[in-house]
Amino acid sequence: MGTDHKPAIVIVDNSVAITGALKAIVNSTSKLTSEFNFLYVLPENSKALPFLQSLQLNYKTIPFIEISKDPVNLVKYFPFLILNGIRLRKIARQHKAKVIHMNDFYNLTGIMAKILGANVVLITHVRFLPQKFMPALANTWAKLNLQFATKIICVSNAVKTFFPKSDKTLVIYDPLPEREVLPSKERLIQQTSPVRLLYLSNFIKGKGQDYALEAFKKAYEKDKSLHLTFAGGDMGLEKNRVFKNGLIEEVTKENLKNVVKFREFVEDVEGAIKEADIVLNFSESESFSLTCLDALFFGTPLIATDCGGPAELFENDKSGLLVPNKNVEAMTSAILQLAKDREKQLAFAKESRRYVREKFNAKNTYLNLGKLYREIVSPN
Repeated sequence: MGTDHKPAIVIVDNSVAITGALKAIVNSTSKLTSEFNFLYVLPENSKALPFLQSLQLNYKTIPFIEISKDPVNLVKYFPFLILNGIRLRKIARQHKAKVIHMNDFYNLTGIMAKILGANVVLITHVRFLPQKFMPALANTWAKLNLQFATKIICVSNAVKTFFPKSDKTLVIYDPLPEREVLPSKERLIQQTSPVRLLYLSNFIKGKGQDYALEAFKKAYEKDKSLHLTFAGGDMGLEKNRVFKNGLIEEVTKENLKNVVKFREFVEDVEGAIKEADIVLNFSESESFSLTCLDALFFGTPLIATDCGGPAELFENDKSGLLVPNKNVEAMTSAILQLAKDREKQLAFAKESRRYVREKFNAKNTYLNLGKLYREIVSPN
């Protein structure tokens, strides 16, 4: 990096494992490498480092500390924020970076690097709904980013509405998956049993697996053809393991082990989605949702909650089903309705493929990001 004349951009992401946010920024920037050199900065010991290595991406690590209720982390947070700001400033100088691109707005390391003299332009990407955080924290993060960042990229209009009107905020959608390898889903939809439901998400409280299990239990009482698979990792975090184990215990208690399965993190996302008849996403809060976008792109019928970004990804009852947030009865009804209607599944499969390819084309996604980078590094 830095051996040619392409502008250098540092991408900072504090994912401790492979996340949708990390995959989205990698997918976007990988299409811009003919114009820019990218260096990724991730936490030390992140489980996502092998992912970057497999793609032969340049990276550095920093010992990020996230603000949390943990007293030890609270004590460490501000000293580490200053130290990490110094580290990030040094990395930017070493690689002659013109831009530091923070891949979420609650990571203040980029702002600290600017305060400590980093001669870079700061871009902040907002990949969570700010409304999900404590108002005092979310408002503080927003004010700081509005003060120090040159541009604030929102992944959806649902995110953008949180911020006051400003020339700094803009919406750039995440891009579609890079390719499709397997046969299109509408060719695979047949009148067969069982009906396979897929829940593809890391096990994090708030991601909706608990709602999915409750809705499935109610739906299964009326339709014994239903099967449900949860697929995702715990990111190496104890609280996520506890959440997942609670779901497993509930399945055992309800004698559903034959029809509810648990899989680890899925690398072949296309294969997993196309093996399913219906994809569920009952998250309490989503700024965008790559899982929903993947399901729509690959043509597997989707049922998702109206929790922010997903409502912008498809047209309700035309290319998917949108149900009220945290409403188990509505989730149950949608599962039963779609499971028995193969014609609607086929219609959703065809229309969702068309809709996302039109709305999330290159011009509306990564080409917009490239345009923003060019405007910043070559303002004249």
